[in-house]
Amino acid sequence: MPIRVRAEAWPLLVVVAEGSLVRSELDVLEREVGAVYARKERFATLVETSQVLTMPDAATRKRLADWQNETRGDIARLNVITATVVSSAVVRGAMTAMNWIFRPPNRQIAVASLDEGLEACVAALRAEGLRLPASLTRAREAPRPRPLELVLSD
Repeated sequence: MPIRVRAEAWPLLVVVAEGSLVRSELDVLEREVGAVYARKERFATLVETSQVLTMPDAATRKRLADWQNETRGDIARLNVITATVVSSAVVRGAMTAMNWIFRPPNRQIAVASLDEGLEACVAALRAEGLRLPASLTRAREAPRPRPLELVLSD
């Protein structure tokens, strides 16, 4: 599955996952997000997974969990919120329950739509006093549902 990490709407980081998550794609994710952490700037993350077709295998899930544990400090200091778009209500419920049991280092929510995730991220960025780019303001004013490309436009 291609993973795309996009920062055009900074301080909103958009991660787009499609197809099936495989271990080799984690290299891309780790490298790109590592570069974001190196900026040492506060940001919000919107993860779009509605086009993911299958769950990652156990080895891939473990590697992802290990990486997240290794970067807990960066997540806590820099990432004000992670909103993950998940099509399945059952999976969203499971993610919410897991966050109750295993507390993440930042606010993490599972949402049903890109619009809901965008609104949560913008609210968190504003609460932090972070300046929003004009492209993000325009995207929020557009009719719903908003396509992802509108969020990322210049």
